[in-house]
Amino acid sequence: MPGLPVAQLFGLDVDRLEPTRPGDAESDGNGNWHLWTRTGEHFVLRRYHLLHTESDLAFEAKVLDHLAGRGWVVPALVAPPIRHDGRLWSVTRFVPGKPHETETAAQRGERGEILARLHAELRGLELGEREGFFRTADLDAMGEFQQWDRGIELLRERRPDLAEVAARAMGHAKELVAGHGLLELPQAIVHGDFASWNLHFYEDGRFAGVIDFGLCHQDSRAWELVIARVHRAPELIDGYQRATADPLTDRELAAIGPLQVVLRVLMVMAALWDGQRSGTFDEAMITGQLAKFRS
Repeated sequence: MPGLPVAQLFGLDVDRLEPTRPGDAESDGNGNWHLWTRTGEHFVLRRYHLLHTESDLAFEAKVLDHLAGRGWVVPALVAPPIRHDGRLWSVTRFVPGKPHETETAAQRGERGEILARLHAELRGLELGEREGFFRTADLDAMGEFQQWDRGIELLRERRPDLAEVAARAMGHAKELVAGHGLLELPQAIVHGDFASWNLHFYEDGRFAGVIDFGLCHQDSRAWELVIARVHRAPELIDGYQRATADPLTDRELAAIGPLQVVLRVLMVMAALWDGQRSGTFDEAMITGQLAKFRS
């Protein structure tokens, strides 16, 4: 049973383990297993992405503890992370409910309202920068961390046409960062992936809780909306503005478009990083992202 040896290291009398999704056992990324004890407790066994460290997970744990202390149902740690077989693992609280299968316009607006309340709860929580994380618009730091230049070099050996388009896209994104002052936007603690699949609801529609704080860090609220897929859910903004005492400013709203371009470049950057490790580039994914790029 995958995960059973490490689950037992937490001192849990495990009755059953079930993966939350297929493929987690072999992945370099996050993996999650439902864990039931013989006394009927339901937790989640979590294996973290190989890039995570004890120090950066301490940031996430403080965010989760802060929210749990204010009544939010989130995957707060049941036990501190431990290292096993070269990876960090923890046991977290189980968040009941499930995501909406398909969001309606009203539900997209509700997600914006919940996001506004989440930001309000986190306002004033001083944690500094999360280790290993950068402001999304800091493309120089992100590129150095994920070896953008080397990735472009290797891609150029296989697909010089794609490498050239990617390099131009990066240049344009950096121009947008400078021209729109994206690095000067006000900073806050963001969830980092406030997509519909990370919000759980009960069968009667009541909000149950939020999962997956693996990307929470200091960044702009405009970026939070971009990564929440506001381009597919414009009602997020209306819901957010209704529920907040600190409305998004014109400057923050104007930053959303340029940050969409930054997102495309970051998706290519991630593909280049993966390709450097695996020796194979996902050319279809890179092509798809660059096809959406508008200079």
